[in-house]
Amino acid sequence: MVSPVPSNTRDATFYHYTLIRKIGLRPESKYSYMLTALLVVSALYFIYGWLGLIYTVVGAVLTLLVHAFVLRLTVRRVDKLSEKRWTFRRDWPWIGPLPILDTHLSLFRRLHFHLFLVGCCVAGLFYPWAHSSLVISMVYWHLWLLTPRIRLLLSLRRERGDGVIRLESKEVSYYHQ
Repeated sequence: MVSPVPSNTRDATFYHYTLIRKIGLRPESKYSYMLTALLVVSALYFIYGWLGLIYTVVGAVLTLLVHAFVLRLTVRRVDKLSEKRWTFRRDWPWIGPLPILDTHLSLFRRLHFHLFLVGCCVAGLFYPWAHSSLVISMVYWHLWLLTPRIRLLLSLRRERGDGVIRLESKEVSYYHQ
């Protein structure tokens, strides 16, 4: 006697993704991106001396901590299921807390809008009390870390938000379901 097929196997869902765009990341842009960081660090060193160099490192660490905190808090609030998809990345130009798996473009847009605003506000909170090189470096590192992400969002501004993006070190892929 043959047993009937369970209903959950007949109703299984398979996801099919269609590649819409691939955005290549040129090595020249990566090197110029890293060169701007070196130029700003050396400029703060020449203007403020060793204190500027120390505050540059402190500003970079504080900015990364703010980014990690804001993204973790926002992901937890907005989409708890995708919380495990985000981690700290170190591959150029994707430095900082970013998705390691596919993520929805609408979620990526929303999170980075919050991150941009909160990061600018946190750097502005340090303005009255902190040394000027710390404030400059916090603002610079904040914008420097967000520059590749903002460029990506600008290149995908006309795409639908329900699409999925995959960040890789050499290219960004955009898919529709």
